[in-house]
Amino acid sequence: APQAVQVLGAVGNTLRLDEAALLALPPVTHEVGGRRYTGVDLWSLLHTSAALEADGDSGANLQSMYLVATGADGYQALVSLAEMSPELGGRRVLIAYRMDGQPLARGLARLVVVGDGKAGRSVSGLEAIEVFAAAPAMP
Repeated sequence: APQAVQVLGAVGNTLRLDEAALLALPPVTHEVGGRRYTGVDLWSLLHTSAALEADGDSGANLQSMYLVATGADGYQALVSLAEMSPELGGRRVLIAYRMDGQPLARGLARLVVVGDGKAGRSVSGLEAIEVFAAAPAMP
């Protein structure tokens, strides 16, 4: 099967994004660590194609939602949705498919968290982004 990134979990629409699907979405470019990454803005994608199941943008439940990105090698990184919300953290997160204008060396796409000091949440060979809502604490 061709490489693709799945978006699943607490979304209205589960997505399977291959290269053609990624290229069809509006591209954004950000410089991170001296490299120029081009890809899809994840916040926009979650609110359009994926139909995120949150109570509005500032959402009553948005601050307890998060996503886990998984790479082909099993590497995982977590990003909270509040970090990404323009009204809260405003952190830009990309599903990047080009670095300095070239296809990526490892896999179709990479999760890139703009502004992180280290690239610990940069998940290469990106295969899945799963959205979760934290379970309520027991009374």
